[in-house]
Amino acid sequence: MDVAQVTHCYRPSIGGIENYVHRLTESARANGHTVTTYTTDLSTRNDDSPLTTASDVYYCETTASLLRNPLSLELHRRVRSSDHDLYHLHSPWFLSTLSAAHAIPEDAPVVMTVHGANIKATGPLVRGLDLAYRPLAGYVFERVDHTIALGVPERQYLLDRFDLQPSAVSVVPNGIYPETFAVSDATLAQFRERYRLDPDVPTLLYVSRLTPEKNPRRFVDAIVDHLPDRELQALVVGTGKQSVLDDLRNRADDRTQFLSNLPFEELQAAYQAATVFAFLGTWEGLPTVVLEAMAAGTPVVATEVGAIPDAVEQGTNGRLLPESPEPRRVAESIEHYLDRPDERAAVARRNRERIEQRFHWDDVARSILDIYKTVADE
Repeated sequence: MDVAQVTHCYRPSIGGIENYVHRLTESARANGHTVTTYTTDLSTRNDDSPLTTASDVYYCETTASLLRNPLSLELHRRVRSSDHDLYHLHSPWFLSTLSAAHAIPEDAPVVMTVHGANIKATGPLVRGLDLAYRPLAGYVFERVDHTIALGVPERQYLLDRFDLQPSAVSVVPNGIYPETFAVSDATLAQFRERYRLDPDVPTLLYVSRLTPEKNPRRFVDAIVDHLPDRELQALVVGTGKQSVLDDLRNRADDRTQFLSNLPFEELQAAYQAATVFAFLGTWEGLPTVVLEAMAAGTPVVATEVGAIPDAVEQGTNGRLLPESPEPRRVAESIEHYLDRPDERAAVARRNRERIEQRFHWDDVARSILDIYKTVADE
């Protein structure tokens, strides 16, 4: 089957959607399919990324962009003149998806993964844009033959909000290769030495794009205001606007380091070095970083949004917090695990087992490719 992937961003940009599309592309090719990816040149804006551009990807010129949401007339033109057996879109909220939905040949089957269904308005601008864009998202859904939600809550939200046919919406979670998170003692020691991490001091880890809706400031505030005398070391890993990074650095104390554009091998080591992993996004699908932390056997403190509760069961795999949690609540959840080494060890075992059994990428890819076949045969 000749498949087209359409995504607002792709490698060398670093992010959950980018990784998802890359893994799916590799799996489809391994199963005998051909894949062409259409994306925007917003993907190439990070000059310090450890990843490189791909020769089989169209990096289309961005015509305009609003809040990291690119519109590309070149992408529309290329998709309109294409002739693939099936098109896979990624999230209706992106202008590139809307443009592709309009450009795709009328008789071509279309699948879409929704990477985060319930968008939370973080301010009047986002709230207004969400309301204005809702009819356009509805247009995208009308063009899609089958929708993939990353979790049960996400699926129900889509059914309620967009009046979709239940038979046309499947739950297929995000996934990873858990075996890649087995890091050698030597690699872990090298990582700790490079970033001056004391193996006898608890390490807190936060991995995310540094944007307001990811709430990195609440993580920093939790450490500074509510764990001021606690012996710990913290890593904040991610990229963002310089103004956001400057604000975080000015707020943090000397126990916190800020890292960006880590090679995958170092990111793996960071998860292994962590005593507790925190993720506080306001609206999400099923973040890859949460699954990666669990695969490394790290207790997770996360917001109860999107499909995160499908992976993180309260008290079993970590602790869940309401969206936009108070820093005090974040600190209390972190401290819960810092004070309980035996519970941390039990959570580590459960997290590794859960990822292996329910979120292995091989199973995810198999389910998606089965959907391709079903939709193409209809």
